[in-house]
Order: sequence, then structure tokens, then C-alpha cells
Amino acid sequence: MPVVDFFFRAHHPGLILLAAAICLISSYACIGLLRHGWRAAGHMRNVWTGVAALAVGFGIWATHFVAVLAFRPGFQLDFDIGLTALSMLIAILVCGLGIAVAVRGTSPWDRVLGGCVVGVAISSMHYAGMAALIMGGTLQWNPALVAISILAGIALGGFAFRVGMGNSLRGLFAGALLLTGAICAMHFTAMAAADFSLCFPLASEGRLDGFWLSIALAFVSVLLLALALGSTMLDEADRRRTERERERQLRDAERLNEISGRLELAMTHMAQGLGLFGTDGTLQLHNHRFPSLLGISPDAEIDGATFPEICGLAIAAKSMPGAELDRELEGVLSSHLPLIRSGGEVVHKLSEDLVLQISHSPIGDGSWVTTIDDITERDRSERAIAHLARHDGLTGLPNRARFNEAFEGALATAIEARRQLAVVAVDLDHFKDINDNHGHAVGDKVLMTLATRFNAMMREGEAIARLGGDEFAALKVFGGMDELRDFLTRLEAALTGRIEADGLAITSGGSIGVAVYPEDGDNLSKLLSNADLAMYRAKAEFDRHICYYEPGMDELARHRREMARDLWTALEQNAFYLAYQVQKSVSTGVVTGYEVLLRWNRPGHGDVSPAEFIPVAEECGAITAIGNWVLRMACLEASTWPEPHKIAVNVSGLQLAQVELIDTVRNTLFMSGLAPERLELEVTETSIIADKQRALHVLRQIRAMGVSIAIDDFGTGYSSLDTLRSFPFDKIKLDRSFMAEVEHNEQSKAIVRAILALGRSLSVPVLAEGVETHAQLDVLRVEGCTEAQGFLLGRPGAIDWDDLIEPGLRA
Repeated sequence: MPVVDFFFRAHHPGLILLAAAICLISSYACIGLLRHGWRAAGHMRNVWTGVAALAVGFGIWATHFVAVLAFRPGFQLDFDIGLTALSMLIAILVCGLGIAVAVRGTSPWDRVLGGCVVGVAISSMHYAGMAALIMGGTLQWNPALVAISILAGIALGGFAFRVGMGNSLRGLFAGALLLTGAICAMHFTAMAAADFSLCFPLASEGRLDGFWLSIALAFVSVLLLALALGSTMLDEADRRRTERERERQLRDAERLNEISGRLELAMTHMAQGLGLFGTDGTLQLHNHRFPSLLGISPDAEIDGATFPEICGLAIAAKSMPGAELDRELEGVLSSHLPLIRSGGEVVHKLSEDLVLQISHSPIGDGSWVTTIDDITERDRSERAIAHLARHDGLTGLPNRARFNEAFEGALATAIEARRQLAVVAVDLDHFKDINDNHGHAVGDKVLMTLATRFNAMMREGEAIARLGGDEFAALKVFGGMDELRDFLTRLEAALTGRIEADGLAITSGGSIGVAVYPEDGDNLSKLLSNADLAMYRAKAEFDRHICYYEPGMDELARHRREMARDLWTALEQNAFYLAYQVQKSVSTGVVTGYEVLLRWNRPGHGDVSPAEFIPVAEECGAITAIGNWVLRMACLEASTWPEPHKIAVNVSGLQLAQVELIDTVRNTLFMSGLAPERLELEVTETSIIADKQRALHVLRQIRAMGVSIAIDDFGTGYSSLDTLRSFPFDKIKLDRSFMAEVEHNEQSKAIVRAILALGRSLSVPVLAEGVETHAQLDVLRVEGCTEAQGFLLGRPGAIDWDDLIEPGLRA
């Protein structure tokens, strides 16, 4: 055969073996790297495609030129540098194209096509390399052998890629041998097709002689060897990774079986209903709770049913007529179908005893998971919490937050209908006394009874809420004053009815203040504040229980706020001072002590009566600090007197309600050095009744120190004999109101006589206040009164040590 004869006759055997070795190494590296690139993804696939292209491109080029160096045409061959480099570039680029086709292909024919492109690269590189030969004469070609060389490269190249791109080691070697065959068959067939008999050597500039070409080929050979070794290592790594992956998959399979068993157990016993719908929309998997919660019969076959079909079965279980069933099914599907694609949940309240939450969770491939929760108890709890958040826990009436919402709605209604809106403040009368005298359980019963009455009387456009304690607020949208008066009359009637509680018949009552939008304010805060002002005016008056807001009430409230501010300033600046009113024996005129009276010269207002500023001090909380100041200053001043007279200091109800008063008295006596028997504390019966048990405990502790206790204003409050029996008071102070008419009013004289007799029977001295005439003093002397004080005996002020006994009062 011409090709075989040409192979053995015209080539150097050693170089031919070298060319074959280079070809085999490059082919092995190409197939190994090709397989690795096929397994890779993304950017790395491009990287391995390029490396494989370099391996086979360099291999083809090196094989060609080593074989050309082995060729013996009868003269020395030189090479054109540019065409030699171009031939290498053609080999790399066209091979890269073929490898890319094979790596990215999805079928075996794509791999064959990629190998065929590499075969084209072999032919293209060879004939470009032949064109790089520098020689004279004419190179003749055998067309048949040229065609055979090209077809051999293409066919063997396609077959090599088809066999080599498998997973077996055998396929790797087979592919490498086939690709080697493709390169060698193409080259030597093509060389046999060339006739060099008419050619001769030719010198040319820019030529590349055999020495430098050998150097380049040696470099390429080393590179190919490295790529081959790298390919082997990568293939081994892939093999090990594949083995590890197989082992992992085996373990995962075992784990999956275990999890599947547990999942089946969990699905059987889980409280939720669970259903898995496939990509075709049919039910693929479910537990027994899924149909049970929907009310579907357990005998119903729902596997393979669509979601609309399952909804239809659930609605049909409610025994609805056909037309209604269709309408409800349409409504249910309209709320659920969008959530199947996007995910979400829908709550269905089927009855008071069954509330379901149905959730859809898309998986991503068109399938989804549907879960059903029975949230009946949670729904009840949430509704209860929501109700408590907006209603009073005791009475069930709306609370302040709900009242604010109701106001906004009523205001919008009033504006739209061009009507007026009344805000009404309600406060129960003497409710604290009910709690103190009968207990909080009775007080709660009163509040609940009133709430029931309020709810019964309410009509459209009306609302009432409990703001706290015994404070209520109401709303009324009205068109004329007759409507408002009717509402207030019904409200007052509900307040004043008799209430039966624990065998007691309690008569309640209340004070009502009214403010009207927009005349009395344009927002709830202003209207409620003005209604409160009106309510306090109603509470202060005995002959009316309903009071409308008037602008002057704002001025009074502003005046009280300013006074409260000035009271605190006076405390900080020590601006109060004390006055003393003498107390004398009625029978002898001897000074028995002094009552300590608080005085305040308010900047810009002059002297302010205690009757005016003490109630304000009690409201703003300054009374305790003021009372402690009075006690401290009185004891300090009395300790410096030349005569050891007793001082009487008033104690407010707020002070008496604080156990800290005990330590305050003890510390004040210690600090001032005043003897305890020189101090007398005056308390009113009203302040004791407010919290009787605590007040009497405080008084007993103070009396144990040696301090005497007097009951003040006796006869005007409760005047309870039980109070006198509960605590051994050291003195009874007869209120000044009885002295004003004692000279000519027999009833007043009888009351004075009775109180004095009571004091004698209890062995408690009585001191009469407000003595301003000698006639009043004579009555007291005749009736056996012990002590007296008043303008007749001495006006409040500084003590005059030079005149301690009134001459006309001496025995």
C-alpha cells in the first residue's frame, strides 16, 4: 500500500515513535479533560473546555511537526514562522469549538458532532502546517489520499468523542486511542498524498529551522505531559468523588427510609391536617386529619382529587342546597386559588365551635402543601383579649381606648348629619364610702348593676364607657336640646335607683357634667376636660346633679392650677409662716395652749385664706409636704418658748392615711427637743372614717409616744359615738358653727350642752372654737366647758408673752 510504504521508507523511526507518543499523551489529556469539563457547570465548564482545547490543539500541532521533522524528502526543510504559529492557532481554536459542542451537547450525536469538528481541526492544522514549509518547486497532491485523510480524521474524531465521554476507565483509554488514530491516520495519509519530487531547498528570511522547532516541540511535549498527568489526577478525583457520592446517596437512601417511617408516624398522629398536591393539581398525599377537619367522610376517596373538588366535598358536607353550594364554592376558591401560587393562609369560621386556618405553601415546581389547623380555642382567646383590650374587665363597658374610637365615629356622624355631639362626664357620689363601709365586693356589685342599667337605656347615637374607678363618660349625638335632656334624664334615672347587694339596699347617685361640640371644644381632650369641670361644679352644689360647661369654669380651673404651682414654689422657698391662736381655760382664763395656724402671703395676691389654698394643696398632693413643714416649724419654735405651753397642730386626712406619719412625728420631736406631752395633734372624724383601721393604728402609735390626740370639728361630720368608743381621744373640739347661734338659739344651745355632757361622761375635756362674745363665753362657763378659743380670747398671730391671761377671764 502506498501509505504504508511511504511510512516505513520516508521517515526516521525514532522521531515517528516520538510523534506517536506525543499524539497519544495529548489525546489522553484531551479526553480526560473533556470528561471533566462535561461534569463541570457554569464558569468552570468554560475553563475546562479551554484547557482541553489547548491539550488536543498542542498535541495535533506537535504530532504534525515532529512527524515532519522525521520526514526525509531528500533535502532539509525550513518553516515559515508566521504560518507555523497560524497552524497552531487553528488547531487550538477549531478544537475548542468541537470540544464546546461536545461538552454542552445533550445527546450522543452532539458528542459525535464535537469529535467531527476536532477532526476538521486536525485536517485544517495539517494543511496549514504544510503551507509553512519553505522550499522551491511544485508540491504535487494526490486528491484521493487528501480526501481519505480528511474523512479519516473526521470519522475517527467523532467516534473517539462518542466512546470517550462516558464514565468508565475503559472508555477513557478507548477514546484516547481513537483520537490518536484520528491524528495519525490523517497526518500520514496526507503526507503520503504529497509528492516532493519536484521540490528543492530554498533559503528565505524569517524561516524557522529544525533546531528551534525541536525546542518548541520539546516545550509542547512537556506541557502535554503535564496536562495528561493533570487529566489523570482529575479523573481519579472524579472517580473518588463519584464513589463518595454513591456512598452518600446510599446513606441518604437509608436515612430517607428512616425519615419516611417517622414522617408516616408523625402524619398519623399530628393534630394538623396535611395534604400534598402535585404539579398537576391533584392530591398526592394526606393524613387522616385532612378530610376529618374539613368534615369529609373518612370513606370518601380523595386521593387524586383536585383542590376545587375537595372544597366541593367539604361544602357539600354542610348539606347546602345546590345553588348556595355553587356560590359558596366560588367564594372559597376566589380566596384560596391565588394563595396556592403565592402562599398564604385563610381563616374560615364555620361555627362558634369550629374555626379553621388553611395555609398554602408553594414548593416551586407547581406543587404545594396545604395544612389545616383547628384554631377554635385560639380564636376565642384572641377575641377575648381583643374585647378586654377595649372593654372594662369588671362591667363589660367600653374602656377609655374604645371610648376614644367611639368619639371619632360619633364626631364623623355629627358632622355629616349636621348635628351636635355632647360629651358627658359622670362620677358617682360617695362611692368611696360604699367601699369603706360595705367592702369592695359591694362596690363592684354597684358598678356592675349600673353598667347593666346603662346598657339597657342606650339608644342609637349614644354610648357610655367606664374610664376608671367610679368615673364614666358618655356620648350623645343630638339635633335639639330636648334630645340631649331626654338622654341626661335617663342617665340620671339609671344612677339614682336603689341597688340590692348582699342583703343591703344602697341608694346610689352621681354628678353629671356636659360639654357640647363644637361650642365647648373641638377635640375629645378639650371636651372631656370641660365636661369634668362641669361635673365637679355639679358635685359641689347640693341642689343640682347635672351641670353644663360654662366658660368661667376654665378660669376657675386655671386659677387653681396657678395656685397649685405657687404652693410648690412656696414650699421650695420656705414662704409659709405660722400664726398662733391662744386656748384658755373657761373657768380660770389661764392659757392652756396654742393652736398652730398656717398662713401664706402669696406673691401678687396677698394673704390667702387656708380655706382657699388647703383644698388646692390636697388636690395637687402638696398637703403632706406642707403638713410636715408645719409640724416641724411649730415644734422648733415651741421648743424656744419661755413657757412650756402646749401646741395643737392640725393633721390632714392624707397625712393620717400614711403610716410614715408615725416616723415623721417621732423624728420631729427628736430633732426639736420638744417634750411629747407639749404636742397635740388635731384630726377630723372625716379623715378617720376614710380608712378607719389604718388611721386608728397610726393614732395609737403616735399617742404611745406621749402625744395627745384631739378630735376636731366635732358635731359637723359623722359625729359617730363609735369613733369616740374606738379611740380614747384626749380632747373634743366643738365646731365653731355651733357658737354662732348659741346665745339665742335653743337648739344650738341644746347641741352644745349634749356634746359637753358627752365629754364629761367620757372624761374627755371639750374645747369650744369660735368664741367671739362674752355672752357665748358665759354659756360655756355655765354648761361646764373646759377650754375655749376665739377672737374674744385672742386673734391668731404672734404670741404676746407679756399678756398671757385676759384680765376679764380671771377667776
